[in-house]
Amino acid sequence: MREVRPVSKLSKVPNVLPRLLGALVVVAALLFGRTARADRELIVPFHEGGHLVLDQLSGLRLSAGSGLAYAGPAGVSYRSEKADAFTPGAPSSDLKTTTFWGAPSVDVFVTDHLSIGGLVEVAHSSGSATSGGQSIDLPGTTALTFLPRVGFYAPFGDRFGLWPRAGVGWAQVQSVSFLSAGSAPVTDTFRSMILDVDITLVYRFTEVFFMKIGPEVGVTLGGRHSQVSSGISSGADAQTLQISGVVGFGANLEL
Repeated sequence: MREVRPVSKLSKVPNVLPRLLGALVVVAALLFGRTARADRELIVPFHEGGHLVLDQLSGLRLSAGSGLAYAGPAGVSYRSEKADAFTPGAPSSDLKTTTFWGAPSVDVFVTDHLSIGGLVEVAHSSGSATSGGQSIDLPGTTALTFLPRVGFYAPFGDRFGLWPRAGVGWAQVQSVSFLSAGSAPVTDTFRSMILDVDITLVYRFTEVFFMKIGPEVGVTLGGRHSQVSSGISSGADAQTLQISGVVGFGANLEL
């Protein structure tokens, strides 16, 4: 950084004036440009036909079932859970799992306001359980989601808009648990058609990047889950309702 010293001689004033005038011109240009940008806001509409939207580059999801979790196109998570025994003196179980997932979510505005897109999510978990000093490898589990959807964007000016979307798809979710400490692990598999609706409020920082926030409701349609433990399997019908709050950041790209 250039050091600025006070001018102590009148002979230096002529050299200072051009610099001062140049600085004033730069400041005036910046102020004028900022005012012009404020007047015009954003030129390209968010909902213009031919735009590709990556709606969840990074964010958070809050739900009653899983609590606060990271929501993004890819990630890894680690979970450690300890299950105490119901019978006094029986050993407890320590469950440790690692999950890798990819969940790209993309929408395309096929015409002004109308978007068509979808979500594809694949997650794989593996881990181990320790009970009574013995450690066993847990069966690997896989979660799959395929969710086509359609949406309609209603702008409130250039920066704000409401983007409700609805989709019908299919999901499979697997998990491993213990009926009691020291017992054999139970692999639970849930499969169902799903209906998912989200109402997203969009705020645009620029013509490309935006922030979104809103509720999301997912309900299963004719779900069924099965359990396998020590080679013995059983199944039953099941229904699931999940209400979440989602906040995240995305990108709107002009094709």
